[in-house]
Amino acid sequence: MKRLRRWICAAAGLILGMASLTPVQAAVVNNGAKYDIETNKIPGWPQAPDIFSETAVVIEESTGTVLYDKGMNELRYPASTTKILTTLLALEQKPMTDVVTFTETGVRDVFPGSSNIGMQLGEQLTMEQCLYAIMLKSANEVATQVAEYVGGTEAAFVDQMNQRAQALGCVNTHFTNANGWHNDDHYTTAYDLALIAREAMKNEEFMKITGALSYEIPPTNMNSESRPLSSHQALLFPGDYYYEGCLGGKPGNTDEGGSSLVTYAERNGIRLICVVMKATDGGESAVDTISLLDYCYNNFEKLQVDADAVEGGTAIVPKGTTPEGLTVEETQANGQTTKVYRYATAQVGSAVIAAQEPSPSAAPDTQQQDTDIQADTPSDSQIPTTYIIIAVLGGLILLGIIMIIIRLIIRK
Repeated sequence: MKRLRRWICAAAGLILGMASLTPVQAAVVNNGAKYDIETNKIPGWPQAPDIFSETAVVIEESTGTVLYDKGMNELRYPASTTKILTTLLALEQKPMTDVVTFTETGVRDVFPGSSNIGMQLGEQLTMEQCLYAIMLKSANEVATQVAEYVGGTEAAFVDQMNQRAQALGCVNTHFTNANGWHNDDHYTTAYDLALIAREAMKNEEFMKITGALSYEIPPTNMNSESRPLSSHQALLFPGDYYYEGCLGGKPGNTDEGGSSLVTYAERNGIRLICVVMKATDGGESAVDTISLLDYCYNNFEKLQVDADAVEGGTAIVPKGTTPEGLTVEETQANGQTTKVYRYATAQVGSAVIAAQEPSPSAAPDTQQQDTDIQADTPSDSQIPTTYIIIAVLGGLILLGIIMIIIRLIIRK
């Protein structure tokens, strides 16, 4: 009998194991690989310059239009650009006045070679001070401590990061920490990073922090001296890399990931997000960013394509393009019409048009049409029945397999 039970358990375990199997593929970061500028292949698209950085993307904020694509979906290590999402999640969940007390979790990241502001065990900062330290000084220990404070544990916060990235449409991103310290399993792409940066751009407090040139943390409960902070975004400061219209951003640098830079800019009512990844140093990433922003502002403009849109209604197109030069794809759902505008193969904008109210004379026909549609559509009570049938069949199949095993054992 014991032998019979072991056979039954083994069979059930085998079936359940087979049902839960999913293929796992390790992420591969091809540092040093060369990529074409994909947007240069779009018919009629303004030809863009090549850059030092291995991968890059420029998107327009309101439409999400990709204006420049060089290996934008290729995996790279994000380094401290990770802190954009860390800061956004903290802003969304905690007041700026909260007091954060540093634990061993945070202060473990205070060591030579790790960007930090020298926080001590038991020292306290407000959340506002923490977020300026994260974005301007790129303080690793502060990012880790904020992760623990917001998430309860650092691991729980990292789970939030991955979930949020996935919800934003990031399909090639995985985080293992909140500060960007190198880990082979901590990666993203230029495009995914741009999606995260685009979401952060919607947060006014985030844009205030990322656009600050400097900030000062006053003396704390354990430090009698102030801590002055300065932005690491070179395009904000007067000098060789200053860029008129730069709104802020975040650089990142590790030996494995090279130099990356996320930049926000606005000119002529067009807000752009530029991401360059894996340059040799900060100078190259700054030069690349300036080159790409100039290319976009010199060659593209905003075009009104639908004045009646309740959402969207504009497109970002090569200069001189008219609405007649675009193709339009329409879909209807939930009483609304969605239009997608394309320039050749590139999606450049969209519009959502609200449904018009039916006239009184058309009301009876509309009602009859709605009734017909409902008659052809499965009701809520019918849908679960399908799942019940599938579950019963699955149970019968499982029972049959177990019975066959039992008969084989009995014959022996």
